[in-house]
Amino acid sequence: MAAQSQLPLPGLRRAWWLREALAAEQPTILAPSLFGDVRADVAIIGGGYTGMWTAWFLGERAPGTRIVLLEADICGGGPSGRNGGFLHGWWEYLPYLAKHYGREGALQIAQEADEVVGGIGTWCRRNGVDAWFEPHGYLRVNAFPREPDDWGRSRMELEQLGAGGTLRAVNHDEVQRICASPAFGNGVFMPSAATVQPARLARGLRRALLQRGVEIHEATPVQRLERTPTGMRLRTPRGSVTADRVVLAVNAWAAGWPGFRTRVLAWGSYMILTEPIPDRLEALGWTGGEAIADSRFTISYFRTTRDGRIAFGAGVGAAGFDGRIGPVFTSDARAIARVYANFRNLFPMLADVRIEDAWGGPIDISADRFPEIGTRHGGRVLYAHGFAGNGVGPARLAGRILAARLVGSSEAIGRLPLFGHRQRFLPPEPFRYLGARAIREALIRSDDALDAGRRPGLLTRLVTFVPSLLGYRFRH
Repeated sequence: MAAQSQLPLPGLRRAWWLREALAAEQPTILAPSLFGDVRADVAIIGGGYTGMWTAWFLGERAPGTRIVLLEADICGGGPSGRNGGFLHGWWEYLPYLAKHYGREGALQIAQEADEVVGGIGTWCRRNGVDAWFEPHGYLRVNAFPREPDDWGRSRMELEQLGAGGTLRAVNHDEVQRICASPAFGNGVFMPSAATVQPARLARGLRRALLQRGVEIHEATPVQRLERTPTGMRLRTPRGSVTADRVVLAVNAWAAGWPGFRTRVLAWGSYMILTEPIPDRLEALGWTGGEAIADSRFTISYFRTTRDGRIAFGAGVGAAGFDGRIGPVFTSDARAIARVYANFRNLFPMLADVRIEDAWGGPIDISADRFPEIGTRHGGRVLYAHGFAGNGVGPARLAGRILAARLVGSSEAIGRLPLFGHRQRFLPPEPFRYLGARAIREALIRSDDALDAGRRPGLLTRLVTFVPSLLGYRFRH
């Protein structure tokens, strides 16, 4: 049994995903820092999924466009190289989308979001990227002993909206055949879903863009964004980029960017990784490559790896203050202990398994947990952020939307009602930080009580419902 003192300390090195991807990268094409002043048609700030997919689709639509992409770290060094690698669309959220965009608008958004599964699989094959693409679905399980599931009504609403079959009810016996844990009850299965090795996908995108001629500069933070008479200028430590248009694709760092501080909350999510245990996975029956998550408010999400490990994460990290991205998102040992407690609760039979790695990173949460995609400065700056930790697929959708808008295309993808929808304001500091901290602790206490088969206390229940009373959707 692993004691808390024996758990790996997060933040001492890069996430295992990225270390594995970099080790497999032969050879690495250099993308040196920017020195001097350059001109571009489009400058992209951020070398994660959103920025790189935008560059990819823009290059497809307008091959002669000069694209310069600036990344403060290395491409994939942020959340794109640290996440759980779950790849799916938004079918389970269709009823919520329908309330805000109407039935037709919601179906259009969900159908375009669903493209990401087959689209990424096809892209990897065509571009020779081995991102461990496994299109074997996504299972949500009810792991609370005495609580009913929360998806029966959603499935009924999906039928009414004409999307029946996108989620399939799975009884207890079927769940156990997928993964035999005594903590799992019944579940719901999304067939259109996959897993990937997230850092391999990010690094594969980087390689493909460099081969296509996109100018990438890593270790190049953007210090200032200025408006000029004819476009925008990006100031960096050793140079600048002058561009007609700019794409801001900075993920959780948008929480500290002028103009977005009151619309995005940065939140910590952490993961642990077991030693290789292929024989134990076989005993569980978990050999099909399915992505699995539980029904906690502070959701636990877990999947297997190619070499027979379990990668297990949970959104139990802390919120950042005033948009600052600091050690609380990467080096929180208490968060890792909480992730491990969730792991022990769901997989008690694996108490003797060694935990070999741990890491964390920030996720960006908007008021309704959907991305905010739009423009500023008279259309000269486009942006996308607010993926709520589920950005592997939706970031590709955002890239398609942004590329279509950049070239002025009249096609439907650029006119999705998601584009231009401004998120609700979040409270100012210090109320945002204090409120997020109180809600986080209440959510964890509520989950712990439900895990134990107890009803959460009245005060805890009241605090957990504060966001919905204020019109925010912080629950899954």
